[in-house]
Amino acid sequence: MIFNQISWRHIYFLLFFIALVACGNEPETIKVYITTTPEQVSSEQSMNKTVDYQRATQPTITRRHTSTPTQTASPTATNTPTVTPSFTPSSEPSLLDFVPPADQLPTLRRSAMGIQVHPNIVEEEWRFLLGEAQRLGFGWIKMQIPWDLLEPQPGQYDPLFYTYVIRVQDAHVNGFQVLLSFVDAPQWARPAEAREGFKGPPADPQQLANFITAFLNETKPQDRRVAAVEIWNEPNLRDREWDGVPLDGGTYMRYFAAGYNAVKAIDPSIIVITAGLAPVGDLDGAVSDRRFLQQMYDAGLAQYDAKIGVHPYGWGNAPDERCCIEDRPWGNNPVFFFQDTLYDYIDIIQRNGHNTQLWITEFGWGTYQGVGENGEDISPPPAGAEFFDLITPQEQAEYTLRAFEIVQQPPLSDWIGVSILWNLNFATLPFVVEQRQEQAGYSLYDASGNPRLVYFYLLVSRRTD
Repeated sequence: MIFNQISWRHIYFLLFFIALVACGNEPETIKVYITTTPEQVSSEQSMNKTVDYQRATQPTITRRHTSTPTQTASPTATNTPTVTPSFTPSSEPSLLDFVPPADQLPTLRRSAMGIQVHPNIVEEEWRFLLGEAQRLGFGWIKMQIPWDLLEPQPGQYDPLFYTYVIRVQDAHVNGFQVLLSFVDAPQWARPAEAREGFKGPPADPQQLANFITAFLNETKPQDRRVAAVEIWNEPNLRDREWDGVPLDGGTYMRYFAAGYNAVKAIDPSIIVITAGLAPVGDLDGAVSDRRFLQQMYDAGLAQYDAKIGVHPYGWGNAPDERCCIEDRPWGNNPVFFFQDTLYDYIDIIQRNGHNTQLWITEFGWGTYQGVGENGEDISPPPAGAEFFDLITPQEQAEYTLRAFEIVQQPPLSDWIGVSILWNLNFATLPFVVEQRQEQAGYSLYDASGNPRLVYFYLLVSRRTD
């Protein structure tokens, strides 16, 4: 039955989309930014939830503020003018009515852009989302591999382990390059100092290497289904990602080295990426991402043929804006600015003589406007993500496309390989919106499975290979 629904909805949408294209004529304290996987729900909860993705009729919306923030700092790149629809919306407009024609949007390279998808969903939904990612013009799919869920006891693999292996195969067969990020050691592998309820690495880096080896071997390395591997996520955050071991880049490098060697032993062609770091300053429970990266170089990072992961979130700032902006919340430190983070990392790479690239393994702009059931606005935003109130759905859409455009043009295109947007479907997962998890604010779908405005901007914009 669901396939019949998807079929006629896609036909309807395709006809509407063709008509649209034809019309176009060709704070003082820096808060820790959490970008981890949502609080884990059980496999049964997640796999048994089916989202009714709406394809034909879009929710009625109220037109919101559509201008970008007032520029109080000179951008370093030439900005594309903010564009707004040139027609008057009907009394009940669809979200497509708010999307400029394709010739007013940037043309982007499919091979240099991807999106992170949460794979612990029913198979029907997973395959539908792969089709959506294709239609949106992404060349890469990123998945996090939650070790704690897949190997709950030493050498004993949960059925979910093999589900994730099949997810990799599905993405590969559908023409995507696949990036895997290995995270979250199971409790049995954690150090004695690890606190219950906090995530972190194993006591022994070799245990991480063993799990990576086991998983990659199941994906049939001879078929090269996995193109890239990221070793962990945001290890400069103690409470969320790096509990139980010293919080510094030198310690992380022990785990990176073990993971790197495991990957290269299976297939030397797989690209290995350092963990994307959370863009924060030095805090209790967090180390500045810039300082952490330098610690990694001090521990020998430059000797590895690896890409450098980076998470250049823009918080409440447009991608063209540069630090610092007086009297603006989240405007007083370079960690809050998309381009400042990228250029700071490039400077560190150059100072350490490393001939490599940055890979953006997460980025995006979040808002809780339009993320609830049937596009409902949710207020207030999650604690710690109050900057969501600075972003409207249209700004989220415009900033996302502009950021892709910036990194695909010189000078940044000389330094940046692939950019992964965070995220496709996290708002549809059980309890994510209800529990005010901030990951939902970045989702391209709302809690009911309706596409948000940023989805349509990506859909209408053109691609090259």
